[in-house]
Amino acid sequence: MFDQEMQEVTAWLRRQIVELAVQGGYVDSVLRAGPELDRLKEYLRMLTGQIPLPPSVPGHAPSIFPPFPGLDERPWRDPPPPAAKALEGCLAAVQRDLARLQTAELMHYEGGIVGSGRWSVHPVFFAGERVDRLLWPQLAMDETAEAVQSLEGECTALPLADVLFSSHAPGTTLTPHCSWDGFRMRFQLGLQIPAEGCGIRVGTESRHWEQGRVLTFHDSFEHETWNRSQERRVILIADCWHPDLTLAEREALLGLTRKFEVREKLSRLRIAEEHLPPLLARFAQDEQTDPWVRRFWRS
Repeated sequence: MFDQEMQEVTAWLRRQIVELAVQGGYVDSVLRAGPELDRLKEYLRMLTGQIPLPPSVPGHAPSIFPPFPGLDERPWRDPPPPAAKALEGCLAAVQRDLARLQTAELMHYEGGIVGSGRWSVHPVFFAGERVDRLLWPQLAMDETAEAVQSLEGECTALPLADVLFSSHAPGTTLTPHCSWDGFRMRFQLGLQIPAEGCGIRVGTESRHWEQGRVLTFHDSFEHETWNRSQERRVILIADCWHPDLTLAEREALLGLTRKFEVREKLSRLRIAEEHLPPLLARFAQDEQTDPWVRRFWRS
């Protein structure tokens, strides 16, 4: 799990988001909606402290947004949804993009959940934005972006979702942690997988990546990864909506999380300061025409 300092930061951020949602009219808009948002109404009453949160499932503790009511919560998504097989069918396209990254300088996560070694990434979608085109246009992963956006349930517009190439150098471990939310399920497509020594635990069960195959799980459950081999391990991470969320609920959650102030606070936890100015400028530009924000917020 995150250390005590990070838990305090995420708890503070949740309070800030809830306060913005109350003051900006988002909560009132949802509460005035029809029965299609009844579960979200219950959720907002939980977040504002009007009713208690439901009992937690062991090992399931998303750090910013607590579990959403009525979802089927389990670590591994078995059987995997059709979108997982569809992503496997895009392997050749993803590998063509990956070939252009082999000698590129990637972003690195320093400290935090990195227990040892080096975790390097090249984001394609981050914070609901196509960041590779914005920040590294010479390394735009167009085929990968097209492949992910063709998937049923894709959620590239959700600021809590990721699409990124993820590389673990030999000897890299990520410590046990839970993601920010449970609104998504996560696909991991094996691209360069050592013969042995690599794995991931989600909940109480460990599995291993295979070349060209997708592992599907919910990263709102505690999970950790390791590469004990002498070779680099590379996967593509792509998120899709939790399959139990309805279209109306997905649109309302987009309205909540795509608000400029919310996106800004979420982004500052995860991206280097030098990348923030163009990203924040894009957020502000997006909000002027964002249909979900305009539907649910009054200010």
